[in-house]
Amino acid sequence: MEDIHDIQQRIFDAIKLQLPKDEKIASVLMNTLFLSQDAVYRRLRGDVPLTIFETKTLCEAFNISFDEMDSYKKGRVSFTYQPLDRIGLNFESWLTGLRDGLKQIRNMENTRMIMSINDTPIFQLFNLPHLTRFKFFFWAKTYLKIPAYEHELFKREKIDKRVLSIGIEAHNIYNAIPTTEIYSAETLRGTLRQIQYYFEARLFEEPAYALELIDNLIHLIHHLKAQTEIGRKFAFGNEAPSAGNELEVYFNETFISDNTYLIQSDSGSGVYLTHNIMNYLFTTDPYYIRESEFILDKLVNNSNPISKVNVKERNRFFAELESNVRAFKRKVELELETM
Repeated sequence: MEDIHDIQQRIFDAIKLQLPKDEKIASVLMNTLFLSQDAVYRRLRGDVPLTIFETKTLCEAFNISFDEMDSYKKGRVSFTYQPLDRIGLNFESWLTGLRDGLKQIRNMENTRMIMSINDTPIFQLFNLPHLTRFKFFFWAKTYLKIPAYEHELFKREKIDKRVLSIGIEAHNIYNAIPTTEIYSAETLRGTLRQIQYYFEARLFEEPAYALELIDNLIHLIHHLKAQTEIGRKFAFGNEAPSAGNELEVYFNETFISDNTYLIQSDSGSGVYLTHNIMNYLFTTDPYYIRESEFILDKLVNNSNPISKVNVKERNRFFAELESNVRAFKRKVELELETM
């Protein structure tokens, strides 16, 4: 069994990941364990081990699995995830889950996200809410085959104000978190293929609505390019900020096999992996985090920076994206003329 001090430190690190920026772990431990400040600091320094009762109390209060804290070994990783029944399988609950996860990340001290993206930068989709709504509908109906969507066609409709506000809040939180994002030649092509599939399968209530989604994709490409040029994130239709909202973008010319989200902060690190189409796995396993950092670092080193620098490379990347989208748009326009 590993040294009890290491396990105790992991418990403290897991708690730190859940705390807002302005809340200190010492105060939380004092209130949760009813200990004096001096007693808490002795435990934080490792001078005094947590008692069995204190360990049990902290694990229950912060939903920490002691078995996971004691089982970190190379080659074996424990993940947490949200079961589908907790997500609720509706647009509002799915967006709420994303928003709450981003809130937790933003509340960490000195946070940064490093992301490898093999298709669509999901948080950037929030700039065009109808694209986000389409993405969710496609997953629910076509991938997961949720019964409630079985006979539904995708139709033009206003997004509920409450749902829209959740999406806007999530997007604003994402914008405030410094990110390094690695794109590939497949970026946005999956979403384009999904729109194409729905158009050809006659799964739009109004076939012409496909053109609106395609135009949304073009707007998103232009907006991604505008953000990349200045290295700052901002909402579509708004003015770019003069500071903050840091964005580093890299273009990898080969293939990115998955969506990996590495969270780094002064209060701890973690890794999110996309899972089962619209879910995610999360781990704080130190071995897995170190290997993820190693792989992402190599991926960055083998990619071309296109934010603020490399104008030629940046223009080529976005021009090719737009060219593919516009080619499909022309095809849809021709087909609509014969309907």
